[in-house]
Amino acid sequence: MMVQFMEDPMYYLSKGLKEKGFALLGKITAVLFAIFCIGGSFGGGNAAQSNQATIVLKELMGWESTNAGAIIGVVLAILVGVIIIGGIKRIASVTEKVVPFMAVLYIAACLYIILSNFSLIDNAFALIFREAFNPQAIGVGGVIGVLLVGFRRAAFSNEAGAGSASIAHSAVKTKYSASEGLVALLEPFIDTVVICTMTALVIIIYNFGGAFEYGGEGAVMIDGVAYEGAGITSKAFGQYIPYSNVFLTIAVVLFAVSTMISWSYYGLQSWKYLFGRGKAADMVYKLLFLSFVVVGAAASMDSIWAFSDAMIFAMVFPNMVGLFFLFPVVKKELHRYLSAIKKSKEV
Repeated sequence: MMVQFMEDPMYYLSKGLKEKGFALLGKITAVLFAIFCIGGSFGGGNAAQSNQATIVLKELMGWESTNAGAIIGVVLAILVGVIIIGGIKRIASVTEKVVPFMAVLYIAACLYIILSNFSLIDNAFALIFREAFNPQAIGVGGVIGVLLVGFRRAAFSNEAGAGSASIAHSAVKTKYSASEGLVALLEPFIDTVVICTMTALVIIIYNFGGAFEYGGEGAVMIDGVAYEGAGITSKAFGQYIPYSNVFLTIAVVLFAVSTMISWSYYGLQSWKYLFGRGKAADMVYKLLFLSFVVVGAAASMDSIWAFSDAMIFAMVFPNMVGLFFLFPVVKKELHRYLSAIKKSKEV
């Protein structure tokens, strides 16, 4: 018989900690998580995505107007609005088709560039490790700054430990909850270990030609023009793949839209926990969410990233409290699942 996998973080924090004798702590952490998750859905899961999509779209179209960002934001908001107002089933039907398709295309393009410059791969990895442990980078005070940047980018990339992904996985029905947990382990690996590492290698290989100086606050100068975020990746792809700016623009926009519609579901569940379940409350959240699509497209990258990092990183703390106290439950469920696998093999 199939059973519901588990509940959202707000509920496993409040109910789980209550069962452990920490009812007040559970309620506080659940409320804090819901607040931070809503903020994360507006920031990293929305505004930051529309910001990156806008950057590559403006570069592809050659738009320099200050109003271009707002126009792109409105178009993206309409597109996302049509999808998220349709509910979880429409969200699932879109993401299950879009995400694998764009991931395969992006990985294929990265592999083409990396394998075309096979002799530079060892140099690229050597540069990564050399600069990571450079005395200038890990000097007094520097190591803390490097770690903070690393934690922020890692949390933004795969949300490991933040608790947001468990909102999606809680909608799955399975006999063994640990099985879905093991599936969830693939996300950080694919997002960060595979895709982010490939992207880094492509940019480093491109920069062996001295295109820009490393360092700074994110923006770099290439041929006298400032590039940041996805714009740097676009330049790197363009060096090796003709018309890759079109392909990368499509990939970034698809990444952005799929991330936004997924995070709209995360934020909506948190919103419902705080304000109750009802069509009016749901619509208020969705309209706020869509407004941040426009804000992200029109705002500067620095302000968007600062807000996004703060919200997503803040989600980690209440979630970690729950993980600490509920670890025995996780261990028990994992043991039950592994025992079932062992018994099935014996049969």
